[in-house]
Amino acid sequence: MAGFGLMPAGLGPFGLGTPAEAPEAIEPTNGSRYINPATRDYEVDAVTGQFSQMPPTRQRVLLALTTRRDTSGLPGFGLKMPARMGDTFEAEARAAVQLALRHMTELERSLRVNAIVVEKGALGRARLTVFYTDLLSGERDSVALNS
Repeated sequence: MAGFGLMPAGLGPFGLGTPAEAPEAIEPTNGSRYINPATRDYEVDAVTGQFSQMPPTRQRVLLALTTRRDTSGLPGFGLKMPARMGDTFEAEARAAVQLALRHMTELERSLRVNAIVVEKGALGRARLTVFYTDLLSGERDSVALNS
């Protein structure tokens, strides 16, 4: 049966032998993959062609706030925003953010939330901005997203 037997290493449908030039080595990174808060997707750095980076704590905060509560493999992980934008919406949204970040603020004690700004938008949308201090590095940072 021609074409169905074993082939020697380096011979096959994807070419013969090895490329003449090896790709450049990947530079070590100091952070985690950058997640765009608007698209909620990774981004590639236009200069290096590698994934863009962000501080690990910012990535963890962003993941906690962009994951819908109880939709991941971790029970209780994520954010559950209030269903309606009534009179108590801002207070309920702040409490929801604090609950979503509880694993970092109370259990790990790796994060301190300095402020949570909730802005009501049009068509039932809200903008959340969380100002925090990374207690591991001492850096102050913020995450803003539309929910």
